[in-house]
Amino acid sequence: MSSSVDNEIDALRIRLAQLLDPSAYPSLSEARRVQEEYGTSVPLPARIERTSVALGGVPTERLSPDDTTGQRALLFLHSGGYTSGTAADHVALTAHLALAADAVGYVPEYRRAPEYRFPAAVEDAMDSYRALLEGGFSAEEIVVAGDSAGGGMAVAVAQQAAARGLRKPAGIYVVSPWVDLTVTNASYNLRGPHDPMLSRTALADMAHAYLNGADPRNPLASPVFGDFSGFPPLLIHVGADEVLLDDANALAAEASRTGTDVTLRVWARMIHMFPWFHTHLRAGRTAIAQAGAWMVDVMAGQLHSTTTTDAHRLLET
Repeated sequence: MSSSVDNEIDALRIRLAQLLDPSAYPSLSEARRVQEEYGTSVPLPARIERTSVALGGVPTERLSPDDTTGQRALLFLHSGGYTSGTAADHVALTAHLALAADAVGYVPEYRRAPEYRFPAAVEDAMDSYRALLEGGFSAEEIVVAGDSAGGGMAVAVAQQAAARGLRKPAGIYVVSPWVDLTVTNASYNLRGPHDPMLSRTALADMAHAYLNGADPRNPLASPVFGDFSGFPPLLIHVGADEVLLDDANALAAEASRTGTDVTLRVWARMIHMFPWFHTHLRAGRTAIAQAGAWMVDVMAGQLHSTTTTDAHRLLET
């Protein structure tokens, strides 16, 4: 007898098959259209005020729950392989996370390739984070989050903060993080047959468009090769059926080696950035709730970036 999880993910796979062929990634304009059409079709939750602001000169969507104190901030960096995606197609997900974390959500419209090459996207992310600090938020009350390429940028922001004279955020939450633009991890082959959205070829093309000849091992592009000393608490959600599974595993391993509090959860049968599909997947809604509770804890100082005996906590699938 099929479970509700099986039924939900199977139905979503059928829908995705009608839109995407991961072995033959669509043209850039088509990829952008598909992501924006789906993301903007998801309604905002109730009790959210949406406004357009600028963070460090970066156009940004601000999502404010009507009962929040406004003292906590969630900076969310959207997916799209550095070439697609918009702030608008991630406002619904960010709004749900903001509600769960009792925080104000911000989604920057960072510059995309190929119009703007590396490191334009991550520099916009850094400018947005700096603007939150300068705007009155304390670092202890900011979580930086992101999915896919946005997850990679979220990690890079935490790594770069100290180097640029900024305090590190309270925590980092990433979904299906793309943190290694060398596109060499074993999960490309092992999980490729199960991934309905991405392939090694598609991601290699996007990395090429963004990097434009830059070294893919540069930590600004591939933060898994960066410095994790003093890294803030890290929560990673990833699907078992996606090619970026080993990016998430490598990120957890590298961060935990320096004593970082890391929670890695691999979700059975789930696919790339599954919380984005929260209207279709109960697992997506559960992930949002769990992330919200975790963010409340880190912004309340209940998790720390200092070394602990429980530095790497691997949750069961």
